[in-house]
Amino acid sequence: MVKKDQAENVKVLVRCRPLSEKEKGNGHTCCVDMDMQAHTVSVQSAMGNPDRWTFDAVINNTFTQKDIFTQYIMPLVDCMLDGFNATVFAYGQSGSGKTHTMTGVIGDEVLEGVIPRCFEYIFEHVREMRDTNPQKAFSMYVSFVELYNGKVRDLLAKQQVTLEVRENKDKSFFVQGVNVPQVKFPEEIIRLMEEGTERRRVASTELNADSSRSHSLFTLVLECTETLEDGTARSVTSKLNLVDLAGSERQGKTGASGDTLKEGCNINLSLSALGTVIDCIVKAAPHVPFRSSPLTMLLKDSLGGNSKTVMFANINPSERNISETVSTLRFADRAKQIKNKPVVNMDSKDQKIAELAELVAELKTKLEKYATEGTDGLEREVEHLRERVGELEVSLDNAVKGREADLVDFENVKVKLMQER
Repeated sequence: MVKKDQAENVKVLVRCRPLSEKEKGNGHTCCVDMDMQAHTVSVQSAMGNPDRWTFDAVINNTFTQKDIFTQYIMPLVDCMLDGFNATVFAYGQSGSGKTHTMTGVIGDEVLEGVIPRCFEYIFEHVREMRDTNPQKAFSMYVSFVELYNGKVRDLLAKQQVTLEVRENKDKSFFVQGVNVPQVKFPEEIIRLMEEGTERRRVASTELNADSSRSHSLFTLVLECTETLEDGTARSVTSKLNLVDLAGSERQGKTGASGDTLKEGCNINLSLSALGTVIDCIVKAAPHVPFRSSPLTMLLKDSLGGNSKTVMFANINPSERNISETVSTLRFADRAKQIKNKPVVNMDSKDQKIAELAELVAELKTKLEKYATEGTDGLEREVEHLRERVGELEVSLDNAVKGREADLVDFENVKVKLMQER
């Protein structure tokens, strides 16, 4: 079990697709360079030195869909099977490969994405756990919602109506009235996902002929009840959130008009709210505006909450999309600074017992330390706090330098525009 004071950062993986044949035919050139060993991404602008970022991993077209799942997502799913909440989401402009990463081609062993591979892996391991431990009983449930034009719809409902996002007593959010069917076979879950995907809003833009115009959130809930030797039952409920966000590009790039332009404005509003929430979490602001959009409410657990989270930042390598690529990488750079505190989702009584046992053990350790070391231990804690203050001062200095770098970028763009004129 992860202790309460243990926090871990959101893991950020940058995935860059190759230039398409259409882009090559239109004379596009690549402006992105990826160092697989150093986990860095560099973007070469028209003027000056390239911008460079470091992430948990960078992924190019040498990685297969299976490689990505095995190396980066399977450990996350293992944690979900152990009782932790987990989230995978994809961010980036239209046509950068988000849906390919998350869904891929269902039924194709090579092109299947993260979502269907998660389902297959979870069902396989639940069967194994049932066989090896008959005292454990498992139940699985799913939900599939769409966030479209600032409203929430149930993609598993035949009749599409707007649903409300409500708050639980524990300050988490849920969609009221959403269908949560039980699933017993992987074929069922794939069928439900395909039915929901057909109801999802898509429209053609100049960036992508089949562009998702909404955010989607597919959630798999796993309940595990274990009968202990003394006859009592221990219950653990965990969930896996799989999120495919709509494109993050500027409206001028999409060629959108009418309803599609309105959709784009709402997409950007919700993504802007997501960016604000991330900034507030990273800066430890006293108030984080999760209520500013349904998207941020439903991702609350995944951002600074009790979920283990992996974010894909999908980018386009073309120099024609350099501003969107840099924007995506800056967003991802902020997101990787978020720290979550994952805990096993036990029944409330079991959770309380575990917390008290942990607290008792911690106090005993401190008493033993002060009994043997005297005040030396206290002095070391003070020194640790001093080091922490120093780290925060360095972070502040980095933030100031980042602001200065943004100003330099602005001046470069201004000079380029003047030259084009």
